[in-house]
Amino acid sequence: MVLMQGFGNIAVGQEINGITGITKGSVDIVNPPDPFLGKACHYSGGWAIQLAPRKAALICGRFISGTGNIDFIDGADLIIFDDLANISSAKPIPLTRNIWLPGDSTFIRRAYPIGGFVPFGAKQKDGSAHPYAGTGFGLFYNDVKEIDASGHFDYQKRIEAYYELFQFAYDESGFRIIKKERLDKNLLSGWDLGQVGLSSAIPDGNDLLVGMTTRFGNLTVSGIARWRHKKDGWRPVSFIPVTGYEDSWGEPTLIRDIDGSLLLSGRGSGNENFNVAVWRSLDNGETWKQVIHQKDFHARSPISLNRAADGTPYIAANLFPKSRTREILCLWPLNADRTELGELYIARDARGQFGPAPSGSWWRVDHPISSILRLADGNWHGVLAYHIVDNGEVEGFGSLTPQTGCYIEEILSKGKAIPVWNF
Repeated sequence: MVLMQGFGNIAVGQEINGITGITKGSVDIVNPPDPFLGKACHYSGGWAIQLAPRKAALICGRFISGTGNIDFIDGADLIIFDDLANISSAKPIPLTRNIWLPGDSTFIRRAYPIGGFVPFGAKQKDGSAHPYAGTGFGLFYNDVKEIDASGHFDYQKRIEAYYELFQFAYDESGFRIIKKERLDKNLLSGWDLGQVGLSSAIPDGNDLLVGMTTRFGNLTVSGIARWRHKKDGWRPVSFIPVTGYEDSWGEPTLIRDIDGSLLLSGRGSGNENFNVAVWRSLDNGETWKQVIHQKDFHARSPISLNRAADGTPYIAANLFPKSRTREILCLWPLNADRTELGELYIARDARGQFGPAPSGSWWRVDHPISSILRLADGNWHGVLAYHIVDNGEVEGFGSLTPQTGCYIEEILSKGKAIPVWNF
């Protein structure tokens, strides 16, 4: 199969790379070594980053079980690894934890930070050392909640909300947090920038590009933010809105295609709740055009645009129909000219593999986030991290199952791997 004429900067006749499958192993990490105030706690979604030429890390949220609260996260841990078959949570590095405020009726709910990282040992195209190798950032949203005696809080109600920016570093001495900073004002003048989406920042010269959101009236608009390293660490220096001002699109994901173009997707709401859309830029993010818009495509759940090790772009989302059910996680590679989605691969059919959820509810298989990592074997691996949990455990009437936790699977592809970093 060959690429169609006129596709970006790729020569006519160049072979298309392609996804051939996905591993479907058992749960990788389950229980944090320190519980949350005596309550059951398990690892949920994860974001993987390259730390060094053959070393990676997983930043993973800590989900508080059995309270009946949606997204009751107790911060995050960082887990270093160099082999997908040997990921252990025995010695995690704590990043964030919830903070209980005086009176025991309010607390600060802290999520897991997502951002970008330039690996220690990274080099520029000419072989010289990257000036900011071994540094990165993570941004997350904190909100103050009021909690009752039974342990419940209103998911929609916020007493106070703010962002927290972390500056990270890694070298021979290990991983460390350089700085934590509370941000009550806008990150970037002129823009009400919000959360980083469900993908890691990608390199662009000495800068990092990442999908972020901004507010426009009642709408959430997704776009591309350029982050640059300054005296006080990594900071956004520009933002370009992509998804437009007609419908809300949040949780953006951004990748670089094999021809150097940029692709961005997001999670729609309202009229776009079940639809998938992809925007494309041929001028490194300055201008954008929507190239894919398929209706009634996925369940009402997180959706992400990702890349296999050989560069193949794909969508990861739960299978339609219109419901909250998230039991089947699927992958759809984009076609050759990036105008529609191809044949699906089932990444995980929880009910088909595990049977009905023990609580009598349904399985949540969600929050897919991909990364391209070079590990101890010297090879580049396309990985996909996601979370599996019995929905009954989330809603307070189920218990921890043997399948509950964070999964890290490898996306198998037939083409030659395209390195993300130069070592």
